[in-house]
Amino acid sequence: MRRLLVMRLPFPKVQAGPVVPQSRPSRWRRRAVLVLLGLAMALVAIEVALRVWTGLRNPAIYQLDAAIGWRHTPSLARTLVDETGRRVEFSTDARGLRATPHANAPIAGRRRVLFLGDSFTQGSQVEAAELFTSHVERGLLAAAVCNAGVGGYSTLQEWRALSPQLAAFAPDLVVLVVFENDFQDNLMPYFSGLGPRPYLQVRGSEVVVNEVADVGSFERFLMPAPAAMWCYEHCALYRALHKHMFLPRHGDALARLEAKERAALSEADQRTAMAWLLQRIATDVAAAKCSLLVAAIPMREMVQAASAPSHAWLAAQCGTLGVPFVSLLPALQRIGSERAFFAFDIHLTAAGHEAVSATLLPSVAAALRRRE
Repeated sequence: MRRLLVMRLPFPKVQAGPVVPQSRPSRWRRRAVLVLLGLAMALVAIEVALRVWTGLRNPAIYQLDAAIGWRHTPSLARTLVDETGRRVEFSTDARGLRATPHANAPIAGRRRVLFLGDSFTQGSQVEAAELFTSHVERGLLAAAVCNAGVGGYSTLQEWRALSPQLAAFAPDLVVLVVFENDFQDNLMPYFSGLGPRPYLQVRGSEVVVNEVADVGSFERFLMPAPAAMWCYEHCALYRALHKHMFLPRHGDALARLEAKERAALSEADQRTAMAWLLQRIATDVAAAKCSLLVAAIPMREMVQAASAPSHAWLAAQCGTLGVPFVSLLPALQRIGSERAFFAFDIHLTAAGHEAVSATLLPSVAAALRRRE
């Protein structure tokens, strides 16, 4: 029987070297990276949670817009609360319009009226059925009213939004609603509560449109941070900190800054800019083969003083352009400022909207009859 010879080969012994301990800086770097990763993940989780919560419970009414400043968020449904604690339902359709249950396509036998304005026309303090535009529509019977009012808008912003609205809605009548602060807003490069916007500058007899928003002028009102404007537009966490931490501490000082800058605008420049805009709005409306009516809502203090000098000036300008004008001062005087306006909020109550509509309705009806 054969034997297998197994040769045992000697293997060299490998001696382990000394264990080199990790240096202290290396351990700290690894810990720092882990801490930063954990912090980043926590911030992302908070951001996602805030976006989901605000989207469900508190969706933004406005979206920033590079061309016009901002516009309504389309297809929005949100519950607001006025200063008395009353709940108000605020909603927009797919076009971003409030209280406009009409398609863009004209309906045979129904006149179409387009209202332009700011927060007084938007009327977020009252229900859609209580808006003066809704009252006017019910009073006209055979008419479809489009409410294109957007909070914070200047007359310049309303003009810049007008062309696509004329093309889409094809109105028979455009009603431009002017409030007193529109005179200043046309020259202001920002609205501190919303964002930057296009604005006018008066240089002697020349009026210049600044189409590119002055972001820097608005960033002064934001919580300081790198790329603050980008954070304001895209980051829910930043907006929450800005609203709930920064503004309660610095809001009064920022309000004084804005008031100071508004006070520096001369009345002559304000009126020059408004006259320039009225002429261009009248021209665009006429080119679209529809009519124009200008209506002016007074401030609470004007109702109390029974005087609105700007309304007399607007009436004269409209007379020069051949455009009918209606002052809503007498309508609000009849019910008194206490009923027409909220106690602290500058806007109209439901009674104020109803009073405004009672004066607007005959003027709108007369403007439509002139087209027959």
